[in-house]
Amino acid sequence: MAITSLQQLQSLLQAEQNVTSQLLEILTEERDSLRMSDANVMDMMTVKKQPLVLQLEQLGRQREALLQREGFSVDKEGLKAFIANQTHQDAQMLNNILQDLRVMVNACRDNNQINGGIVNVNRQYVQRAMDMLRGRDLNASSYGPGGEYSSQVVRQPLLGRV
Repeated sequence: MAITSLQQLQSLLQAEQNVTSQLLEILTEERDSLRMSDANVMDMMTVKKQPLVLQLEQLGRQREALLQREGFSVDKEGLKAFIANQTHQDAQMLNNILQDLRVMVNACRDNNQINGGIVNVNRQYVQRAMDMLRGRDLNASSYGPGGEYSSQVVRQPLLGRV
């Protein structure tokens, strides 16, 4: 018995759901490790994320190839057109899978942005600390010898004094 294009698309979308769900779980664990500054767990999360991202890309290419083989464009409109050509029950089933997938993809995007923000803030703190240790606290402000406002305070590096 041959698998229909409908069954193939359903299978691909469900696989995307599964991989996206795993990615969302890892992004959540990654946020916890970022909050606790656990470098080992962060490294492990990065190693776990990469294959999932590659799987999602591969599944996306397979979905696009399926749509193209069936005579539809490989974008959202092509997917909508493919679904519109199915029975009402099948279209409803595909739309439900897609809706769940969209929710998970949006959650992944949001979590990734939050994690990136945490990384950026931590990077800024480290950079500021390094600048202070090197005597280049560029964000500090003070008054110069003539009473003028200066946003660049030059100090002797703390690393040189140690």
